[in-house]
Amino acid sequence: MGHDDSDERDLEDWIDTVKDREIEVDQDSSTNDDVDIGVEVIGTRPVSIDLETEIDQNGEIDQDVDVDDDDDGGDREVDVSGDQRPEVDQRIDADVEISEDDDGNVVIEIDVEVEDDVEIESDLDVDIEDDDEGSLDTDIDDDSEVDRNVDVDIEIRDDLDIDADIDVDSLVEAVVRNAVDRSDDGDEIDIELEEDADSVADVDVVVDMSDADA
Repeated sequence: MGHDDSDERDLEDWIDTVKDREIEVDQDSSTNDDVDIGVEVIGTRPVSIDLETEIDQNGEIDQDVDVDDDDDGGDREVDVSGDQRPEVDQRIDADVEISEDDDGNVVIEIDVEVEDDVEIESDLDVDIEDDDEGSLDTDIDDDSEVDRNVDVDIEIRDDLDIDADIDVDSLVEAVVRNAVDRSDDGDEIDIELEEDADSVADVDVVVDMSDADA
């Protein structure tokens, strides 16, 4: 069983001023939510499996680019400022209850809840103003927030000789990268912003009834 919710967005803006000053903004943002749930039962004894899953995935990308050009002639002062804020929140609850019914069958109840909230917000302001000297000022703030919570509970009732294990592997990560380059003559300015946010979860439930079969 698997769920995958991915989102990628590219944002490119080219601004040509009357003085042939070119500014290129290349923004690449992507979010990834992926949940896989597996159940394995070892043994030959009659068994009934009740699997309930609840997966809540929310991915959001918000991008905003603002370019102001104040052309009064002369050299130019270019100010680049921005904020990059990837956030990833993940909560995993896995519960297993093993019991025996009136007919001697083993009943395995598995309840898995996964909540993923992946969000990227980007704001970029580029101001071009007339000045006595050509200059380039940059101020880009990176702010990443990651939160992960895993809760696992196993209950074996009726004195059953059964082993159960829940293996949870998860990747919760947010990465931002940015670069601002200017050509030697100052006529071209390249701004590159990259943001990646991943919330990946693998939940494997293994129930070993080999001893109970003996």
